[in-house]
Amino acid sequence: MKKILIVGSWAKEQITIENIKKSSFFQVFSYLDTKNPAITFLADGFSLGSLSDLESISTYAKKVKPDLIIITTASPLALGAADRLEQEGHKVFGPKKISAQLESNKAFTRKLMEKHIPESLPKFKVFEFKKEALGYAEELNFNVAIKPIGLTEGLGVKVYQDQLESSQEVAAYISQILKEDKSRKVIVEEKIKGQEFTLQCFVSGECILPVPCVQDFKKLLPGDKGPNTASMGSYSGPGKLLPFMSQTDYNQALDIIKKTISAFSKETKQKPCGFLYGQFMLTDSGVKLIEYNFRPGDPEWLNTVFVLENNVAEVILSIFSGNPPELSFKKRSTVCKYITPKKYPYQLNQCLKIDFNLDQIKKEGVGVYYSCGLGEGKLLEVGTERGVAFIADASTIEEASQKVENAIAQVKGEFYYRQDIGTKEQISQKIKSLRGN
Repeated sequence: MKKILIVGSWAKEQITIENIKKSSFFQVFSYLDTKNPAITFLADGFSLGSLSDLESISTYAKKVKPDLIIITTASPLALGAADRLEQEGHKVFGPKKISAQLESNKAFTRKLMEKHIPESLPKFKVFEFKKEALGYAEELNFNVAIKPIGLTEGLGVKVYQDQLESSQEVAAYISQILKEDKSRKVIVEEKIKGQEFTLQCFVSGECILPVPCVQDFKKLLPGDKGPNTASMGSYSGPGKLLPFMSQTDYNQALDIIKKTISAFSKETKQKPCGFLYGQFMLTDSGVKLIEYNFRPGDPEWLNTVFVLENNVAEVILSIFSGNPPELSFKKRSTVCKYITPKKYPYQLNQCLKIDFNLDQIKKEGVGVYYSCGLGEGKLLEVGTERGVAFIADASTIEEASQKVENAIAQVKGEFYYRQDIGTKEQISQKIKSLRGN
């Protein structure tokens, strides 16, 4: 029996543990910073501690003596957790600190890609001073996205005529980033239009195993309106493509990932390793990269693993042994919807006061995954995350959406969620938007 250690606390870690434990060949242990009720139940052992405390992570790894460590969250990777654990003799699936910059340092990534694959990026510049940044925004007629350099838990990017309603608000947000971001730099980027999608890959050097595309919905309100959230939900189709995509679009996104890995290896002499997540925009001028994450996406990883027929740990161990497997997925569509506290995202660190029959919902083919912790009085403490994800598969996206709706209808309490994710009307609108109708 092999031991696997997962470092991370939320829904994407829960489904990863669930997947691995389908094989009796594995014991799975967890290092997490929040008492996720599902993970603490599923894991063969766990330790609670800060994800920024590399000493504690190392101490637990020495205690468990795992055959493989999988790091699925950004903060310890950015601090060099993979470097340290490898130096201590562990086998680690997760990027070293220099590779983790593809997520943790947007300026690093854009400058790398500007040099090697400039056609994959929107126009952008990096600034240290407000006057120059604002001047470039004005040059682009304020049709811009304003981005911090570092990690922001999915809540840092703000777009003109979306979260920023005027040039004055653009200026104020530039000032805020220059004051708060550790780099004291800000990215001003051309605002591009189209349909966003995510393509995730298992990566180890030149070995790149892509998975089906997923569309994520960050906006709080139906119709993709309102403020950004960490995500309100997502869907995937019955194959690798989304309803508005062609195989050419998929190939173009995968080609950008491959060229990024090649360019990174050429520039750094390092071979990256981990789950590389590319967020793309399908535009009139082709596929453009919005950003990379170097760990699984939440909720996109839920859609992926819910229909994955392989064992995640077996895939990674096979990659390390030099015999990468064929990835196999059920030919099913998936829909995920998050329920959140009513005041999210305007107010964080709330409790989610809900009740439901977990066994009954599972019997109906719906998975339940927690991005929250169990606090006093068995209240679900959301922290800076969201709440509880409900996911189902079916022959069509619309049918999967209805299965999730039926499950959420059984939940008692006060909460909010987006009903429109995965509906026929939403999908039709996505397709029409790319046709210019």
